[in-house]
Amino acid sequence: MLNTRLARIQILLILALLMPIGPQYAWSENASEVESEVESPKSAYTDDVLKVAYSYDNGGGYIWKGSTGVSESLTHDGQTVLEKQPVGTYCCGFTLQVAFKIAQHHGLFEGKSFDEIKQFQREWYGSTEASGETQCTLAMTNLGVGHAVEHDDARPGDFGNFWRTKSGHSILFLNWVTDDAGNRIGIHYRSSQTKTDGIGDHTEYFKGHNDGHVDPKRIYLCRFTEPESEETGESEEPRRGANR
Repeated sequence: MLNTRLARIQILLILALLMPIGPQYAWSENASEVESEVESPKSAYTDDVLKVAYSYDNGGGYIWKGSTGVSESLTHDGQTVLEKQPVGTYCCGFTLQVAFKIAQHHGLFEGKSFDEIKQFQREWYGSTEASGETQCTLAMTNLGVGHAVEHDDARPGDFGNFWRTKSGHSILFLNWVTDDAGNRIGIHYRSSQTKTDGIGDHTEYFKGHNDGHVDPKRIYLCRFTEPESEETGESEEPRRGANR
């Protein structure tokens, strides 16, 4: 009998060691912090986005006027796309510098000219007439490195921007905020904003919920396109662990 119990304990210990660890993102109206209730994003790119995004310390100051928005210089082929600003960041700058690291690490900018990358930056910032509404989504699409993402398919680590009643914001999507019935009533994200004195996680609500100002019809999400497997022609699954 004792040997049988010991054997069962050994099996349970082995199974426990084989179980995946690491928190995944979920967010509800009543949650005060990230909870482990949903699957981690099945994308090497979105997983890397989260790792890069959280490699930057929170805070640092939100500086918008007369600044570039980035806390480190962005270069391509030895030329400067954006100069590092002395202090702080702002939303488009933070999300762009995360995107730059991902794109360069995965070789997405290879073969692209400096002018193409500079145009990518302008569109990311909504500085061109065509990109004023969808910003990073148009930038990714025009450069041929990414695509738009439907709200139902959103994953933690997707890039995006949204519009409020009188202003807009560039973000890294973390999750939807839902009510007890599962209806979306807001958005949880990482970016640079005054509310967090620079870089940080923040939640905003849709119009009609908790004095929110976000227009749910003007939320645009996008994602870098996964590389295709040469053998199957299908997107490769990541070989990485769960996101932080």
